[in-house]
Amino acid sequence: LIAQVLYVYANNERKGTSSVKGKGDVSGGGRKPWKQKGTGRARSGSIRSPLWVGGGVAFGPNNRNWKRSINKKMVQKAMCIMLSKRNKEELVKFVDIDSKNELKSLRDKVTKESSKKSLLVSDSEKVSLALRNVKSFKVTTPMGVNLKDLVGAKNILIDMEALNILEKRLTNGK
Repeated sequence: LIAQVLYVYANNERKGTSSVKGKGDVSGGGRKPWKQKGTGRARSGSIRSPLWVGGGVAFGPNNRNWKRSINKKMVQKAMCIMLSKRNKEELVKFVDIDSKNELKSLRDKVTKESSKKSLLVSDSEKVSLALRNVKSFKVTTPMGVNLKDLVGAKNILIDMEALNILEKRLTNGK
């Protein structure tokens, strides 16, 4: 399920811009180059035929829509699975950031462990402003966190306020 959701995310990021001009797209080639019979040459209908130099491409790539859709419940389930897996691996830590001192100590701790990719889920604007310039550290809101973030993070820190919002989001408010 996790792989399926990540596959959809990856496909939705694709642009699909590869394209070539076919026989009808190349400019020119409106009239028949020579008459059908009596010249001794092979019959031809256009100078833009794929057989001719300067002609269109026969079966080249065209733009393709790579967009896929997936059910919301599947995404929620995959996120729950990933969070519980990370929790079993003891990579999820719950923090309560109220004062500036706690924020400062958290930033110092994070900069020491900056080689590991970390994710902080917090609803506070101050926290995101204080930590957004730390390298290999991503700050996101509980409504903005996605499976790709959870899979890529080696440490996941969740603010207690954000935990309630995240829980409501993943359980449809039940």
